[in-house]
Amino acid sequence: MKKLLNPKIIMGTCLLFSSASLLASCSKNSTKTFDVTFYNGETVLKVEKVEEGKKATDWTPVVEGYTFQDWYGTPTFTHEFDFSTPITANTSVFGMFISNEVVEDARDFYVVGSGTSPLLVESNWGKVVNDSMKLTKASDKNEYTITMDLYAGDQFQFAINSSWHNQRGVGYLKEFELNGEEVFKNPGSAYGNSSKRSNIEVKKSGNYTFTLTTHPNLDYYDTENANYTEAGKENFNLSDYDTITWVRNGDAAEAVETITTYYIKGSGVTSWTDVYNAHTKMVDNEGTHTLKVFLKEKEEFLFTSTTTVGDKVTTGTEYLRYSNLDETSKELFENTASYNMVAKATGYYTFSYVKETGVLSANFEEGMLIPTDFYIDGTFGSEESWSGYCFKDAYKLVKEDGKDVYKISDVTMKKDSEFIIQAFKQGSTERGEWGTESYNGLGSYNFNYLSNPGELFSKVSDTNNNIKVLKEGSYDITFDAYSQIISVSEHVNEVSYDIYIKGGMNSWNFGFKEEWKLTKNTENSSLYEISLDFEKDWEVGLALFNEGETTGYGTWIGLEKLGTSGDANDKFAVASGNLKCNTAGKYKVVYNIETEKIDFYLA
Repeated sequence: MKKLLNPKIIMGTCLLFSSASLLASCSKNSTKTFDVTFYNGETVLKVEKVEEGKKATDWTPVVEGYTFQDWYGTPTFTHEFDFSTPITANTSVFGMFISNEVVEDARDFYVVGSGTSPLLVESNWGKVVNDSMKLTKASDKNEYTITMDLYAGDQFQFAINSSWHNQRGVGYLKEFELNGEEVFKNPGSAYGNSSKRSNIEVKKSGNYTFTLTTHPNLDYYDTENANYTEAGKENFNLSDYDTITWVRNGDAAEAVETITTYYIKGSGVTSWTDVYNAHTKMVDNEGTHTLKVFLKEKEEFLFTSTTTVGDKVTTGTEYLRYSNLDETSKELFENTASYNMVAKATGYYTFSYVKETGVLSANFEEGMLIPTDFYIDGTFGSEESWSGYCFKDAYKLVKEDGKDVYKISDVTMKKDSEFIIQAFKQGSTERGEWGTESYNGLGSYNFNYLSNPGELFSKVSDTNNNIKVLKEGSYDITFDAYSQIISVSEHVNEVSYDIYIKGGMNSWNFGFKEEWKLTKNTENSSLYEISLDFEKDWEVGLALFNEGETTGYGTWIGLEKLGTSGDANDKFAVASGNLKCNTAGKYKVVYNIETEKIDFYLA
C-alpha cells in the first residue's frame, strides 16, 4: 500500500533546503494563471489560460455570416483591447462582428460644430447646414467622406441635420494620434453625454479627410438616458459598430485672424441662456479680459465664448470654469461636478482672465444692487419723443415685492416706433447735467438686452440698437435688474367675473349684494371663494356674471360642476341638480374659472 506523506513533514523538509533551493522548488508550483475569455455577444468563443504577467494571444475568429472587425475591452466597443498589456486578472475580451447582409444607409450626414475653420465658422454649432458641409456617400457601400481644413481648438461631430440627430462624435474615432502626437481628443461634455455624443476636439491643425462608416440596421436608442423621450429619440441614436477614420493630408491653409470674446453665463445671471451684451461681456485689454458683475450667493456660472472671423460671429469652443481659477480665487467659489463655479457670497466680483496663461482670477467686495428707478423711453406713444416719458409714473416700471424684477403692463405701442429702458438713481426727478455729480443716469438697456424679440421686435439697424416695434399693440414689459434682461409679451386683457352664492342662506335671492359675492383669490386669479356657515338640508348653487352685471340670472353652477379636490365635497348630496348640505358646519366654497369646477372645504 502506497503511503501518503504528511503535509507538515513536506513543509518541514522544504525548510531544510537553502533559500535558493526553496525558491526554485516552491515557486514552480505557485505560478498563477488567469482566464482570458473571448466573447461574441454573450457567446463564449474561447477561454485562454494565461500565466500572470504574460500576454493574451490575438487571433481571428470565424463566425458564419459575419465579418470579424476587432477585439474590444468592453461589450459596447468603447476601446480596442490592447494585447500588449500583461494579464494580471481574469479578463473578458469582446469581438465585434458585422453582418455580411448590408442594409443601405439612406441618411445624409453633415459636419456640425464650431471653431475657426471656414466650415465650422459657417456651421456655428449646426445652426447652418448646407451642401458645403455634407459628407459624400460612396455609391456601393455605407461610407461617407469629407475633406476639410481644421485648426487647433475646433470642435465638431457628424449628424444628419441641424438638430444634431444621429450624431457621431469622438466615441466613434478609431485613432487619436499620429506618430505618437495627439491629433484629436475628447474635450468632455458639460451635459453628461456619452463619448459617442461628445465633440471631437482638434489638437493639431491640418487638412484632413474623414471617413464615416455606418451600419444602420445595427443602430439602437439610448432609452436609459434620463433625458430620453420618444419624440426626441433621434438625439439618442447610437451604434456600437459605426466608425470614424481619418487621414491627415498636410497643413491647413493659413488661418484667418480670429477674435475670442468671453461672456458670463449662469443659473440666474442669464438663466443658462447665451446673452451677449455689455452686462455679460469681458472687456479685452491686450489679452487680459475683465468683467465686474454683481452675483448672488449660490449663483452657479461659467464663462462661454464667441469667435469672430472676419465679419462672422459664432458661438465659440472655449469655456472658463473653476479649473481655470488660480488657487487664491478658488476660495471665493464652490466647485460643481461639471466644474462650474458657485458664488459663496452676494456682492460684486471682478474677474480677470489672461488668455496667454489660461488663468482666471477673481476679487470680491460686498455690496447690493444700487436702488434704481426704471422708465420706458422712446417714440412709442403720444408723449414727446425721447423726452416726455422719464420721471412720469405712467411710464415707470414697478418693482415686484421681494424681487429685483420690475414690470409695466398694458403699454400701447405704435408700429415702427422705438423704445428702450432708462435707469436713474432712485427718487430722481430729472436727469441732471451729464459729466457732473448732478447727473442721475445709471444706464440704458436696448435690443441687446431683449430676450425674446420673436416677430414682434427688432433692432432699428446694424448701427442703432433701439428696440423697434414691428407690430402695433399693447405690451407687458419686464426688466430683471439682476440679469439685466428685458422680456416683452403681448398684453392679454384678463376677463373678470362676479360670482354669487344663492340658496338656503338667502332664500335664492342674492340681490347682487357683496355679502353673497365670492372673492377672487389674490394669489391665483382663477379661484373665487367665500366662507359661510351652512345649515343642514340647505340647497345651494352659484350664479356667474360678467364683471359689473347687475341683471339677469347669470350662468348656473350646480351639481354637474362638482369637483374632486374639496375635502368636504362629500358633505353636499344630490338634490335635483342643486348641491344639498347634509352636515351643518362652516365651509369654504371655491370655484375655479379654468376648470369650471366647484369644491367645498372645511373652514
